[in-house]
Amino acid sequence: MTPGRSPQARMLAVAGVFVGLFALIALRAVDLAIFRGPELARMAAAQHRARIELTPHRGPIVDRNGEALALSLDMPSIYARPRELGAQDPGLPALAAALHVPVKDLRAKLSSRQPFIWLKRQAQPREAEAVERLGIHGVYTVAEGHRFYPHNTLAAHVLGFVGIDSQGLEGVERRFERVIRGQARDIEADRDAHGQAMFTGGVQAMPDEGSRVELTLDAGIQDATERELAEGVAAARAVGGAAVVLDPATGEVLALANVPTYDPNEPDAGHRAGRHWRDRVRNRAITDPYEPGSTFKAILAAAVIEEGVVKPTDMFFCENGRWQVGKWPIHDSHPHGWLSFAEVIQYSSNIGASKVAERLGAERYYRYLRAFGFGQRTGIELPGETPGIMRPVGSWARIDLAVHSFGQGVSVTPVQMAAAFGAIANGGVLMRPFVVRRILDPSGAVVLENAPVAVRRVVSARAAATVTTLLRRVVEEKGGTGEKARLDDFPVAGKTGTAQKVNLRTGGYSSKRIGSFIGFVPADRPRVVIAVLIDEPGTSSYGGVVAAPVFRSIANTVLKRLGVAGPLPAVPPVPAAPPAPLPVRVQRASADAAPAVPGTPSFLGLSRREALTRARASGWDVEVTGVGYVSAQTPAPGAPLATERRLALRLVRP
Repeated sequence: MTPGRSPQARMLAVAGVFVGLFALIALRAVDLAIFRGPELARMAAAQHRARIELTPHRGPIVDRNGEALALSLDMPSIYARPRELGAQDPGLPALAAALHVPVKDLRAKLSSRQPFIWLKRQAQPREAEAVERLGIHGVYTVAEGHRFYPHNTLAAHVLGFVGIDSQGLEGVERRFERVIRGQARDIEADRDAHGQAMFTGGVQAMPDEGSRVELTLDAGIQDATERELAEGVAAARAVGGAAVVLDPATGEVLALANVPTYDPNEPDAGHRAGRHWRDRVRNRAITDPYEPGSTFKAILAAAVIEEGVVKPTDMFFCENGRWQVGKWPIHDSHPHGWLSFAEVIQYSSNIGASKVAERLGAERYYRYLRAFGFGQRTGIELPGETPGIMRPVGSWARIDLAVHSFGQGVSVTPVQMAAAFGAIANGGVLMRPFVVRRILDPSGAVVLENAPVAVRRVVSARAAATVTTLLRRVVEEKGGTGEKARLDDFPVAGKTGTAQKVNLRTGGYSSKRIGSFIGFVPADRPRVVIAVLIDEPGTSSYGGVVAAPVFRSIANTVLKRLGVAGPLPAVPPVPAAPPAPLPVRVQRASADAAPAVPGTPSFLGLSRREALTRARASGWDVEVTGVGYVSAQTPAPGAPLATERRLALRLVRP
């Protein structure tokens, strides 16, 4: 038998156990207070304090005249706390009816274990009123900012749209999200035993709304462009189209339209209806490269005239409609024999253009294509712009030079083509197209202000004037491919295009085509460049048939909107004797002849020295602002001469 332990030993053992327990407790306290203290404090604060983000209203977007295109309004959003409400509440059927949702869907939502759920974001005011009249405990409303586009589809592809959480998803809304959305602010509140927020320190005022964006668009011009384009697409039974209206002197985009379009108030409506939603939302004018076809002959003409390798009167044999380049045949839509270069442009001969391009050479032609901005993004402030497709000149074969002369084998965007024609219209300077004039913060301070940017001079003013004369023949001369673009009161310079579309599966050309017309008006003092594309027309595929009439309709409205006056009717002098009878055969004036009526000469595109030399030699009193080359002048080119010859020139750096 083992002798028992003494009472003293047992006491020491018990004391040792208690000491060990106290040591463990002390270590635990140190761990909780020192090592895990900050984390536990944060957890406690999270349980007793609530952080709520206040999102400001998005800033308004307006056109160049202050017309509101996008606004933000307060809309009620309805939420619930399921623990307070209970999934079997007898008021559920009435609540579902007020929200216009099925009872089973509402019950499924309320069965969630989450302490907070949205029942309906940005509901209609009448729905929120109906919910409040029910007085159901646990169902609440809160005001949220809702983006509203008062003109519905107008300028949808420029404006873009926002998501349910007021984030910009497309267009200007996305590109300038940071400044339009404004700076959100967090506020803190205490939580009660049920987890609800209590603003014991009061509620602070909402943060200021985001910045105001002023666009270059003109709402009236945009509306007319969209309407005429939609009618043109419907008349041609086409799958879509695009149009761009550009100020050639500044690069400002006055209108940009696409068909099909969408309503940014309900951007996913087409998606819900099962349509090709992405096709409707995509901004084809900047995202979809296409082969430009014969509109590219205007660029070829600018290059060869500037280089002096071809004159408008030079003759080219057009092979009666078919010419073999190696193993590749080149065709004209109509057979021609000998044509002058002016007639090659007028009748749009592919064979004539190919022979002109051979005289210029691949290296020089490629250099001009790059100078006009092809193969590069224009820099327009819209997301998704593509640079187009242009292979390096080192990979060109003889057939590539030939087909590039009439716009095959190279891909561009409508905005690129509008900017390139703008360079011809303004005297040879490529301007960067832009859609945002300026951005103002809520206090009225200027956050961003865009001024016209001259990218580079691509051709001389003399060459640009000669090309303008050639492009006028396309519209004004009998047999020109652009006769349907002719206006009654204003001269038009432009070019038609008909291009085959590439089959993306085979890599070859398909039977589908794009008809286009790009031009500027008035040709003698250009105010606007208008580019029109009709995609896969079901009637005629020729740009002169499907696109030129749309150009004409848009141009008529735009010129009226801009207040451009037509020519004054001529007053014939009183003859001293009866005039002799007119001859039966009337000879047309040469396309290269100067205008019969004198007016203010054009100084656009000239350097400061050249402009001052010419102006002062002609007796003008000149005022110059800026540096670089002349981008604008007052009086405008072609304006009637005043008694006092005062001339204001605005220069921009290339």
